[in-house]
Amino acid sequence: MSAPDAEDVRSWLPAVCRELGLTVDDLDANFFDAGGTSLTAVKLIARAEDTYGEDVLTPEDLFAAATLEDVAKSIEHNRQAVGSTNP
Repeated sequence: MSAPDAEDVRSWLPAVCRELGLTVDDLDANFFDAGGTSLTAVKLIARAEDTYGEDVLTPEDLFAAATLEDVAKSIEHNRQAVGSTNP
């Protein structure tokens, strides 16, 4: 199964957040303001790794992100960076 493309990150992320019990309507939401906790953050990072591969989302990325849009950008950036280091 291949990982979703960049556009799908933007639909995948709010859907996963809602599955984790957060109140999220769009990518303008802040993860923690929407009800995210450190435990939910660990679950989101694990889901991102399961979907997109290792090292695509770090706790630092999540805590630094003002919105889920920023989280999506981090995932996309990190996917490209990890992909560029693979032979």
